[in-house]
Amino acid sequence: MSGASFRVWAVVVTWNRRELLERCLNHLSAQTRPCDRILVVDNASDDGTAEWLDLAWAGRIDRLRLSVNTGGAGGFNAGIRSAMEVGAGRLWLMDDDVLPAPDALERLLQAEAELAAEGVEPAFLCSTVRTPDGLLTNTAEIDLRTNPLGYAAWGERLERGMAPVRQATFVSLLVTRAAVQRYGLPLAPMFIWGDDTEYTLRLAAERPGFLVGASRVEHVRAAPGGLSLETETDPRRERLHRLLTRNVILAKRRHEGAGSALRYAASRGRIALRLAAKGQWRKAGVLVAGVLDGVRFDPEVEYCAC
Repeated sequence: MSGASFRVWAVVVTWNRRELLERCLNHLSAQTRPCDRILVVDNASDDGTAEWLDLAWAGRIDRLRLSVNTGGAGGFNAGIRSAMEVGAGRLWLMDDDVLPAPDALERLLQAEAELAAEGVEPAFLCSTVRTPDGLLTNTAEIDLRTNPLGYAAWGERLERGMAPVRQATFVSLLVTRAAVQRYGLPLAPMFIWGDDTEYTLRLAAERPGFLVGASRVEHVRAAPGGLSLETETDPRRERLHRLLTRNVILAKRRHEGAGSALRYAASRGRIALRLAAKGQWRKAGVLVAGVLDGVRFDPEVEYCAC
């Protein structure tokens, strides 16, 4: 593998969170295995992020400023495409509220090298994610594919701190150039929530990714915990649950089959009924609209010509 093809690009998507972005960039700049390049995708921030990056980080990062806010999905789509076009060999993907431990990237690359020595090519690698309070969050889903004896193989590398997974989030996800060329880019029309689930399920269609226990990051989320419209208290975020419902149905349709998508849609219907019974008609309508959207939503996968 040539030095150029091994170049690791950190791709960070941001929107109007300059203080968090600064913390993220400081952590990226302090890696024991330095990133070869850091690309910040500015999703049309209007809080002075662009001007601040030009002043405080000139010459230390690359910046891609989008003309409109395309959400996390559009941001990662554009960022990966941009990095691939100039020769990135690895894409280390994260939101602006992720704080990697100093050796987070080094540990991911060590795990990749160990797997390569065994002839194993992971679909992706991801880090262990905790909240500032030390609680696990953004937990990757274990891959339950079996070994030649028919037993689930998830425990095969536990003694080395690795576990096979089938889906993860854009909270420290390492993807190779070859994987992007084969499986394409994140689906920009998904906008936000669930786009990383669909993407990692797509990447892991033929072989699992791996969670690397020694690679640690902290996720400083504004609203920690699982996403649930029943417990959502911010009216500004309610509409995003429509997108989440739509996006999850799409991911299940494409990667788990119609039965899985129907079961999920039915579960949203039951939640909508509970909300309606409590007089929360607006929230109930959000879920119903999301289910209807999910039936029709069918964006095409884009590929890089690089």
